[in-house]
Amino acid sequence: MVLGATGAVALGLLALHQSLPRPLWLWALLAAAYVALEYSAVEVSDRLLISSAVAVAFGTVVVLGRESGVLAVAVMASLAVAHPSYLARRRWTLPVANFGQLVLSSTVGLGLLALLLPPGPLTRGDLPRVLAAAVPAALLHDWVNFRLVAFMTRRLYPQRPVQPWSALLSNHLAMTLLAVFGSLCGVAYLLAGPVVLPLMGLTFVGGHFGFASYARLRRAHLDTVHGFVKAIEALDPYTRGHTDRVTHFVTLAGRELELGPERIERLQSAALLHDVGKLAVPASLLRKAEPLTADDERAVVRHMRVVENLLADIEVLAPVLRIIDEYHRVAAGGRGSREARLLAAADAFDAMTSTRSYRAAVTQEHAFAQLRADAEVFGADVVEALIAGIGRRGEVYGPPDDASSAEVARLVKERALRA
Repeated sequence: MVLGATGAVALGLLALHQSLPRPLWLWALLAAAYVALEYSAVEVSDRLLISSAVAVAFGTVVVLGRESGVLAVAVMASLAVAHPSYLARRRWTLPVANFGQLVLSSTVGLGLLALLLPPGPLTRGDLPRVLAAAVPAALLHDWVNFRLVAFMTRRLYPQRPVQPWSALLSNHLAMTLLAVFGSLCGVAYLLAGPVVLPLMGLTFVGGHFGFASYARLRRAHLDTVHGFVKAIEALDPYTRGHTDRVTHFVTLAGRELELGPERIERLQSAALLHDVGKLAVPASLLRKAEPLTADDERAVVRHMRVVENLLADIEVLAPVLRIIDEYHRVAAGGRGSREARLLAAADAFDAMTSTRSYRAAVTQEHAFAQLRADAEVFGADVVEALIAGIGRRGEVYGPPDDASSAEVARLVKERALRA
């Protein structure tokens, strides 16, 4: 509600200091394009939506001038918040927050553009000055908009941790370039007239399709990963909880190590897929009631490698499969990258604190001690990051104490004897 109230104040101040846009038909046309593009925003990271409406906004300020352009865009932003999906889901707080975010970022970023634009009608000689004004204004608009979106996301989804946003540099660059191109389109309109409106429309739509293509590629990657995870879970029910926990552990440790969002995202995919090779492992080995022999373990790894080698040919999965390949080496006592060692440590921790049909879980303290004992394999930095990440959240895995662990071990042994 704070964002919405602040946005309303900003809109009121603009209405007092700026005039209504003229000609009205041109504003209406640009407003329709702005609203359509905002309604077509695509998700480029978890809960992070992007649209090419910024190009319309910057072009509008250049076309309508410093006297009315910022108010014109702020009103456009007000029209763009009442998305039908919000009304259908009765998410009243979301359009209010979006209103504040769009109006505030427009007021600040486009206000700077209006201040830096040359006074009076623009000429060809003013093009360098327009460019010089558009670049800092675009950077400021993008920075304010991103900060407000991050603030809004944290407040609106407190119960659901948002995944680290990846590919931010490329998205920031794309938004800045679109804003500059929008400004140039505005100059072109002033110099050539309505004949350039189709060209402006193509620029706006082209920006949208660029974001949409990236969003489809990202969605295809996620769907591919989760499709394989579902297949593994159908084959081995134990994998479901195990995969989710390992993904959680690598995320906690990755944040402790201050890994970038892209690296954490790859780690999460690797954690989800680190057991994908089980699709080729015979069910008799997966569901064996007693510990695997050395020959069994070699057979499992051999079958898993077949699937992983096939999947490595899929371009979007290749970086993830490289981490998994190194993870196998680390699990066997070899060397690997930090991501692979982190995945191996998380996998080992979950294996130790989970009860299987042939083995009881150990307490979290014993699991931590074993990880530290194996620090030469996993890396001391990785082990301490994993322990710190779990401890920081106050989470406890495995039996609560040694007595409970011993009782679970007894029950597992009895079950094995009956089998």
